[in-house]
Amino acid sequence: MQGDTTPRTSLILLACNQAATVRAAAESCLAQRGDALEIVLSDDASSDDTYAVLREVAQSYRGPHRVRAQRNPVNLGIGAHYNRLIAETRGELIVTAAGDDISLPHRVATLVAAWRASGERAELIASDCISMAPDGSLGERIVNDDLARCSVESWCRRRPFTVGATHAFTRRMMERFGPFVPDLWYEDIVMGLRAIMTGGALTVAEPLVHYRSGGSSRPTLPASGDELVARARRQNRRVLAEILQHTLDARVAGFEAQVAAALAPTLAKERYLASMIDAPDTSARWQACRNASALPLGWRLRKFATYSCPEQASWIKLAQARLRGRSAGWTEPLVR
Repeated sequence: MQGDTTPRTSLILLACNQAATVRAAAESCLAQRGDALEIVLSDDASSDDTYAVLREVAQSYRGPHRVRAQRNPVNLGIGAHYNRLIAETRGELIVTAAGDDISLPHRVATLVAAWRASGERAELIASDCISMAPDGSLGERIVNDDLARCSVESWCRRRPFTVGATHAFTRRMMERFGPFVPDLWYEDIVMGLRAIMTGGALTVAEPLVHYRSGGSSRPTLPASGDELVARARRQNRRVLAEILQHTLDARVAGFEAQVAAALAPTLAKERYLASMIDAPDTSARWQACRNASALPLGWRLRKFATYSCPEQASWIKLAQARLRGRSAGWTEPLVR
């Protein structure tokens, strides 16, 4: 696109070690119809050929959109990757795309139309999507909750279901609340609450994304107790970061007391898990178990046993996964 006119909408593709799928994902971004877009194809320091593919796609593009590919010099993680892209783009509305999903050609135009129909008051727009297997075959429709019906009170009772890979959000919302905290992994839930606390959110009841699940990026089964503990620690840090982000955002918007009360049960469990994972020895772990008397005794004892004997726990979980037919992969919440 020639000239100095800045597109009002930015489309950001976040990818990491997705060389097998990222070409199709990037090309689906470039195929968007409607007004010219600012499109950034961004690789988070992949160890495979993801960035080479993105650069080739960007360099070969001939069309109305402003397209560039970039690579983070070091792996930032999801939250910090978003922070960088939000800082380096200029659109008033920012649409998210993942390196293993497919955006339908009318996706961005449909989200923009919904935003404009709201008088540009909505801070977040989500859509339904179609599940996609690792081999690209399509499955069932995934229906997001109707975000227009959500309030802070309803969010505190039950978090709305929404797929972050379908999101578009406003720059003004992100600037109001500021960058994501370190270690944030679940940005979709954070953005949902930010929008609900401010100008509101809405859901387009139309599938606009083919949303891939599983695949080569899915974690394998833990090979040892050390690996089990490392994964549990990583997951614990992510959940604690999400809780911290919600708390900070609620403070900005004036809902800190309500949100903190809703998060208190989860925070207590995550703090207990952190004490189990990080305790220097069994004695310290047992003392932490005794001190957490407000939590269910059976649950406390199971976590005490898991992190006191992680090698044995990893073998048990491996056997359980195989009995359930899950030998092809393992998700981190399994150890929680």
